[in-house]
Amino acid sequence: MQRFYRVLADPRFQVYNRQISKLEAKREFCGHDQQHLLDTARLAWILTLEEKLDFSREIVYTAAFLHDIGRWCEYEDEKIDHAAAGADLARPLLETAGFERAEVDVITAAIAEHRLLPQECATPLGRLLSAADDLSRRCFDCTAAAECCKYGRMPAQERPVY
Repeated sequence: MQRFYRVLADPRFQVYNRQISKLEAKREFCGHDQQHLLDTARLAWILTLEEKLDFSREIVYTAAFLHDIGRWCEYEDEKIDHAAAGADLARPLLETAGFERAEVDVITAAIAEHRLLPQECATPLGRLLSAADDLSRRCFDCTAAAECCKYGRMPAQERPVY
């Protein structure tokens, strides 16, 4: 997990997360804080084990902790998709941390598609990340769920099961 910890210690990662926190300070919907990243990582790891997939815990946790780093870009310009921006921002962090090129490609592809429904994802890690991201949300207990851009427009039978 050394490379994962290098990503967390990277000043760029920390700046991106502080920027997200600042821009979400008055957000009425659930946020993209460290608890969300940790919940997503743990759920993605559980899904990896349940499905007997061949991803290391380091790959899964790193992808989960990086999946929303592009959020601040989308807040500053609504035309930007935070998943695509996040994949672009993640690449140099992963390279600096010592991930191999193939690992960087797997992680950034998963980040890029994490906003899709799990069944729409082209990659196994993307599918895991999408499912874990959805499962980490407490939409069943949210007073703003009806207005949520993700779940407010989604029929109840298609929402993640908790």
